[in-house]
Amino acid sequence: MKHIFIYLFLFKDLLNLNTYNKILENTYKLFLKKGLYNVSSEDISRASNISPGTLYYHFKNKDEIIENVLNKYVLKVYYDCLDEANNCNGDTFTRLTVFYKGILGLDNEYQPKYVFNNEDDFKKILVISFEGMQKYKEINQKYNDFNFKYTQSIRNIIENGKNKGEIQSNLDTNELVLFIKSNINGIFFLWIFQKNFNSKEIINMNLKHILNYIKENKNH
Repeated sequence: MKHIFIYLFLFKDLLNLNTYNKILENTYKLFLKKGLYNVSSEDISRASNISPGTLYYHFKNKDEIIENVLNKYVLKVYYDCLDEANNCNGDTFTRLTVFYKGILGLDNEYQPKYVFNNEDDFKKILVISFEGMQKYKEINQKYNDFNFKYTQSIRNIIENGKNKGEIQSNLDTNELVLFIKSNINGIFFLWIFQKNFNSKEIINMNLKHILNYIKENKNH
């Protein structure tokens, strides 16, 4: 009898987890279709085929749902990118390439590696996340936390490159960090708003010019 109760308890937990994930996935899809501000709790319940009571069993309010959607579908991609770049043992060019591709959610073949493998969907959720930062303090704080770690990752790549003699030691690290962040942000907005964006070509072109500027000249 004891084993039956344990089984039922675990089965209930599994059902709750499935419902939780289903709510997040359906909310994500609704946000893509209707935008952040045009989705109600009733819309989410209906799309997930659950009652409002079940929805609020898993989440306190819509704000908490939004926060968890952005955590799962945006911030996770970014933090995975930072981990990949920080764990890369290649030279400066290799590490920057990994970083640039990762921050745009691209794999080694410059193909999208998103949850639904859809680049346009990810662009939409990024725009939605910008809206979320303006309205929700919790989301804004999470992005501030990410931005700090994002900046540190670039700084680590630069300092590592200097230590290896791959980057000119006389270049100001803080200026280089800001320069690279500005460059990535520019690529970001081109990627979001420009049609027929060739991510491989744009990333490689920018990295080529950056590396030509910062690399140590071995002839001197």
